[in-house]
Amino acid sequence: MVRKKREGHEETSFAGRASGPYSEVHERVFEALSRTQEEHQGEAVHLEEVARASDLPPDETSELLHDLVTVHGLATELAGSDSPDMGPRFEVKPRI
Repeated sequence: MVRKKREGHEETSFAGRASGPYSEVHERVFEALSRTQEEHQGEAVHLEEVARASDLPPDETSELLHDLVTVHGLATELAGSDSPDMGPRFEVKPRI
């Protein structure tokens, strides 16, 4: 896949990143994200909450959430949406 560089923006590349197919552990994190978001009346949730709900370490959960956002297109990452910034929050990607 060739990524076009937008004028004034650095090109981002994830070349060499092993991201494999959607797995059972991806489903586990996706279900945890869905559940915790529902518990927050639809509001996006922080990584730590998803990690707790999926019973996985935060670093592994972070990698899986990254895959759900960038590879599988099932979630959205909201960065810098809190004041003070408490890290990114995640939500299930809205479906039409």
